[in-house]
Amino acid sequence: MELPDFIDPYLDPKLGILTNLVGANTDTELSDREADLVSLRQVEFSENLKPLLDSFSLLDELQKIHYNLFQDVYQWAGRIRTVDIRKNQSGSDYFLPVSMIDQASIFVTR
Repeated sequence: MELPDFIDPYLDPKLGILTNLVGANTDTELSDREADLVSLRQVEFSENLKPLLDSFSLLDELQKIHYNLFQDVYQWAGRIRTVDIRKNQSGSDYFLPVSMIDQASIFVTR
């Protein structure tokens, strides 16, 4: 029995970049839009830090931070990924492996 080809649920197969909410069609366009939008959210986040970070677990807080920063760019902002990803097909640098997210979160200091 042959295994089906892996389909990355975060990657647009036609464009080869992360599926996004900003309509970006290239790596450069996505990076530029992400930088602009995340910068704005970062200012907002720093002004409202305390109410946002009132969680029971550090991983929950990290998810809230991720959502706050990337909510305008990615539909899955703030959610734990289900597969290992990288920003584009040609890139070789992956993000932290899914299997290590929970364990790695304990190394983040408040």
